[in-house]
Amino acid sequence: MTHKLIFAVTLASLASCTAIGPDYETPRIDLPTRFANSASQASLEAASEGWWGRLGDPLLNDFVKIGLSQNLSIKSALERIIDARSTVQRTGIPSQLDGGITGESFRTKEDDGTISETSGTTADAAFVFDLFGGAAREREQALANVDAAKFDVGTVRLAYLADLVNSYILARYYQAAASITRQTIESRRQTLDIVQRRRAADEATRLELAQAKSLLATAQASLPVLEANVDVNVFHIATLLAKPAAEVRARMLRGRAQPRPKGGMAAGIPADLLRNRPDVRFAERNLAAATAGVGIAKSRLYPSLRLLGSITTGTDETWTFGPSLSLPILNQPVLQSNVRTASSRVRQAELAWRNSVLTAVEETQAAISLTRSWRRQVGSLWTAVAAAREVHELSRESYKAGAVTLTDVLDAERSVAANRLAYSAGVRDWSSSWVQLQVSTGKGWLAGMKIVKKGEKPVEVAAKN
Repeated sequence: MTHKLIFAVTLASLASCTAIGPDYETPRIDLPTRFANSASQASLEAASEGWWGRLGDPLLNDFVKIGLSQNLSIKSALERIIDARSTVQRTGIPSQLDGGITGESFRTKEDDGTISETSGTTADAAFVFDLFGGAAREREQALANVDAAKFDVGTVRLAYLADLVNSYILARYYQAAASITRQTIESRRQTLDIVQRRRAADEATRLELAQAKSLLATAQASLPVLEANVDVNVFHIATLLAKPAAEVRARMLRGRAQPRPKGGMAAGIPADLLRNRPDVRFAERNLAAATAGVGIAKSRLYPSLRLLGSITTGTDETWTFGPSLSLPILNQPVLQSNVRTASSRVRQAELAWRNSVLTAVEETQAAISLTRSWRRQVGSLWTAVAAAREVHELSRESYKAGAVTLTDVLDAERSVAANRLAYSAGVRDWSSSWVQLQVSTGKGWLAGMKIVKKGEKPVEVAAKN
């Protein structure tokens, strides 16, 4: 009777094999047709655009290329792809099969001193039927996790690009600020020389001489901090490149102008972010994996069927073959709790995806506003620098002629230095906000990226400048 019951359940189960649980559907979200402060067109190939080339700095381009292949964070993320792919190989049919061969040989000494030998070989195998799609859902989940790992690499690459390029921008800014300060020091030395000559001729007061010395000392005091900040950023670049700091520093100390963006600032449309932002796509794949997890949890609420067989050869030759049915009864409360947990994780993953989309829109709109504002400010600051230089030249000539006081000259010098430093800072902030715009729109994470599967040729996406 028992055998008949198991046989009947087996046939019924095989006839009803299906994957239970929700099938994944790509989520939808309402987005505006354009960013609040931009009228750009859709950007279809943003992910493969090598935007850093538009900063016009060959050394930066070289650093980016080195770092994309050497950066340790990127290498670590690539290892996570290998890990995820290994999980896929453990799903499907391989996870349903089990078995092996065992050989044994014994020598036994009897009471009468005789020695007997016993040997045998046992081969056993088992196959678990995927009655309710648990194995299929496990494979779905594993494949979604592979995709998520790939997009995680994209997110890490974008973070690396932002970190490297911004550190480079900062290093060049501090170099420019240090150069301006050295020029300011030289200018104030010249002013001090003028005051000293006038003091020798009794045409300048001790107060004016002290003021000139104080202003020179102030400029000299600010220089070491600027030079140290150059080193701080250069050393960070070396870490990002996994290169010796001395090597990177030697290349950086050759000096170049501050990088600044060339061309427009196309941001695409909000819908592009669903395709171009790797963190958004990572969140979407996590949602797919979580959805498959519900099917896995539900499949464990139901009976599992195994087909077992074994053959033993040797002294005693035997074989066994037949089904084994397992009914989860006493642990149903735990299994039901697992289903509720899996369902909650789906809701959490969807909320995380929606939040990633809204955050991406916010970051892009903020970057558009900042980039546009800093670009306008840089133009105004350059005009201010030119005007301050003219005032300084006129005031120095007037002071030599005795037409103005030293205070007027010193004020003009301070104005020149302040405006030049403000201009350099403006270029820095303009470039940094432009970099943030590229990153927030998901540009560049696929540029030059190689992801190789076993048996496949390397796939490389060339950077498009």
